[in-house]
Amino acid sequence: MTRPLQKQIVEILCFIAVLVVIHAVNVLFGMWFTQYGVIPRSIVGLRGILFSPLLHGNWEHLLANIVPLGVMLGLLAFSRGRSLWPITATLWVASGVGVWLVGRPGSIQVGASGLIYGLAAFLVTTAWIQHNLKSALAALAVIFLYGGIVWGVLPPRPGVSWEGHLVGAVAGILIAWKSPRRV
Repeated sequence: MTRPLQKQIVEILCFIAVLVVIHAVNVLFGMWFTQYGVIPRSIVGLRGILFSPLLHGNWEHLLANIVPLGVMLGLLAFSRGRSLWPITATLWVASGVGVWLVGRPGSIQVGASGLIYGLAAFLVTTAWIQHNLKSALAALAVIFLYGGIVWGVLPPRPGVSWEGHLVGAVAGILIAWKSPRRV
């Protein structure tokens, strides 16, 4: 493992730790921070574009997100190197804007799953476009480990933001098409 990749893995682990700390503080404050999620088509809900991926509805929600988020970020660091955080930031904002535009009215949408779907779609689409070994290996890992997430873009059970999953995946595809071809 190269030194830059090792550094990025540490950064990813620190980011995951921050998510856990934010959730613990949110629980201590009676889930008060949840109001900072995306509230679709509401001016005050725009702030959720920045805060929503940091917030989760409960411990189960957080735990369901941190492992795939860590894996996807690790695969992005492996395949795209220095582009890890710029791509992540672009997917973060794009999926948040998408949820704000198409999410269920009156809902407060929180969680990192839109970002996870964006990362997965980005990794697979990049491999399709670039035809290089690192991208192909990352895409194969996504498909092997998380291929079933495709079904998450369909309306599942109540309380799950399939809209966030769908717009995250669309954002990932579009950003992969627009991103530079070289690492």
